[in-house]
Amino acid sequence: MGAAGSTGTAGSAGSAEANRFTVTGAVAHPVRLTVAELRTSWPQHTADVVFDCATSGPRKHRFAGPLLREVVTAAGPAFDPRRRKDRSRFLLEITGGDGHGTVLSWAEVDEDFGNAPVLLATSLDGRELDIAGAQLVVPWDRCGARYISGITRVWLGTCPGRWPVTPSPTPPPTPPPPAPTTPPPTPPRST
Repeated sequence: MGAAGSTGTAGSAGSAEANRFTVTGAVAHPVRLTVAELRTSWPQHTADVVFDCATSGPRKHRFAGPLLREVVTAAGPAFDPRRRKDRSRFLLEITGGDGHGTVLSWAEVDEDFGNAPVLLATSLDGRELDIAGAQLVVPWDRCGARYISGITRVWLGTCPGRWPVTPSPTPPPTPPPPAPTTPPPTPPRST
């Protein structure tokens, strides 16, 4: 779990600048952000969480940062904000620098549905994450598997299995049924 393992403090601008992440996908204004920009451009919320993993026992942490939905909303999601069913079909995929990633539904964070206070953390236990990178915080997760450290990308889109973005290709022709088999001959009965 990366929640408490990857912390950083503000350092040189070059190092913090290297930890930009993108908000991309079905948004009108894709953007690249740093932790410092998250801290200064959106209201900061706090979340006190307890990780209760079987391997390490309970550990308490305090995260601060903007709400994920506020940052993505600023990028201009491609859904109609007046239509709840349109919004509910969108997903968020969050990826970290270590290759770890997770998916949330927009409905989980939307104020009309789950209204979950999912954060893009800019600090952990009072230490700024400018060097380590922003961290996804899902406050109600017991063990923190969806906590993504060093975020590199936040993608918004629809589920391709249900609502394809492009038309589906024509399915291949159905193969012919197998040829019928004849049972083996029955041996003659002896009397």
